[in-house]
Amino acid sequence: QRRERVLDRMGAVCREWIRSVCAKLELPPDAVDGAGGQLHTSGSYRLGVHEPGADIDTILVAPSVCTREDFFGSDYVPPDHDGESDLTNARDPDSLAERIRRHPDVTNFVPVEGAAVPILTFDWEGVNIDLLFARLNSSSVPSGLDIDNDAVLDGVDSATEKSLNGPRVTNLIAALVSGTPERYQTFLHVVRCVRKWAKARGLYSNKMGYWGGVNINISVALVVQLYPNGSAASLLRKFFLVFKSWRWPNPVMLTKPHDANLGLPVWSPYQAGSARQVAPIVTPAYPAMNSTLAVSRQTLQIMHEEFCRGHDIVDGLWKDHQRRGGRIEGDIETACRVFGKLFEPSDFFIAYPHYLSLCITGPTQEHAQA
Repeated sequence: QRRERVLDRMGAVCREWIRSVCAKLELPPDAVDGAGGQLHTSGSYRLGVHEPGADIDTILVAPSVCTREDFFGSDYVPPDHDGESDLTNARDPDSLAERIRRHPDVTNFVPVEGAAVPILTFDWEGVNIDLLFARLNSSSVPSGLDIDNDAVLDGVDSATEKSLNGPRVTNLIAALVSGTPERYQTFLHVVRCVRKWAKARGLYSNKMGYWGGVNINISVALVVQLYPNGSAASLLRKFFLVFKSWRWPNPVMLTKPHDANLGLPVWSPYQAGSARQVAPIVTPAYPAMNSTLAVSRQTLQIMHEEFCRGHDIVDGLWKDHQRRGGRIEGDIETACRVFGKLFEPSDFFIAYPHYLSLCITGPTQEHAQA
């Protein structure tokens, strides 16, 4: 409920900011009222598989009158500026970044304007939020606008395309496994288990060359497509079986990539760069892209060992179950103890004689945070 309240209040602040940008440009009242704006979520929160303390990935979709400079408040010159003092940290008080930073419920506010996908990250009432900005090539963003329609990407810049990719991919994955309400719930159960397993075994990180949230969502969705009527437990077993025997670099795909002819690069096995990709997992929404670029032969080998270990454990449980004639014996505690072995923490921190520790610092707190 707190998360929903935070998103409600944040949506109101964002829409008010869009109105203020329109008013500042002296647009007619109809255009100010109709400018709209939407706040979308993606990732684990959008699917409903987030753990306590997990962040919420949010994307503000705004009309073309709102620029990235308006969003961050950069390039601002105060009215009383003397022409000599440093303007590096000067931000427009009317910008969305400053409105959020000044909000009484917001702490740990960090704007990262120089990233490939510019982002505001902050805690609102203790809930960690990552806020991305998407600027559509249209004069208004009505509440009924469908961002899953490929036409919304017409004429947008690279950062907007990447920002919109999050909710579009999450929505399409959800649609592709929603044949029946039961199947969708089974998908969520298996995703929860695989996330818990990957985190326990030290494999949950896209940056580090393993699988992140979207990679797990796509791979579990593929298993659901292969075995649409399986129970959650049997799909978990099939998940480990499929990926311990997957013949990389054959790509994992939920749908065949299509080109909407909007000039955006679409992933293809015949591109020059694709030959160097070790274990591609291709996103289903246009423009299709490889979501596992950081996976290397070394990290893939570690994942393969863990897939084999996971399969041995779950397959052993299944064989026990078959031996008992499919009867379920014991209580929930017994089941938890038996499945518990799958989620035992990795022995990474005791498995090697030497470790390297990497410490990243910066000249100031702001630099270090960014």
